[in-house]
Amino acid sequence: MKRCLAVSLLLLTICALAYSQEHSQPNASAPPNKSAPNKSAPSEQLATTFNSELGRFSILMPTTPTESISKTDSEHGPYTSYTYIAKGQSVYAIGWVDYDPTFNFNRIGELEANRDNLIKGLKATLVSTKTLTLDGYQAIEFTAETSEQSLKSRVYLVGRRPYQLLTVTKKGLDDSNNTDRFFASFKIRTQ
Repeated sequence: MKRCLAVSLLLLTICALAYSQEHSQPNASAPPNKSAPNKSAPSEQLATTFNSELGRFSILMPTTPTESISKTDSEHGPYTSYTYIAKGQSVYAIGWVDYDPTFNFNRIGELEANRDNLIKGLKATLVSTKTLTLDGYQAIEFTAETSEQSLKSRVYLVGRRPYQLLTVTKKGLDDSNNTDRFFASFKIRTQ
């Protein structure tokens, strides 16, 4: 049972990383930008409030995100994964999974399995992890690194619905202010 949530949320991360790598490659035909901003001081702001009626949340993003919806049949019943990704100085992603109502899982075990499978799947190194209660909801927050990227993720369990927030930042770029604002801006609507 643990694999279902972990695999679903790992897909969110893989999508975000693929998006990040796709858009971080230099354009060989473009002339070098001699006035490019310092990598340690990003200038962008999270200026778009993304509201999801279906997801029952709002969150700040740099632009309107790209949506991806995936329906999957599993041994535990069908489930649907929703992913939203926006690119600014960093990649910002949010996703959630709606499970078959008969699927039961260990809540904390699922959070930890998601973290562990994400780290393993990306061949990343876990930097830090902590269990939290945010706005009354169980959550886990962790940071990890690959050779080129820094990742920060939170997974919430709201009722039976897991949400994952993820930022992917190129190493050497200090985008911590935007990352902190992204995580702090996540608001769940229960109705």
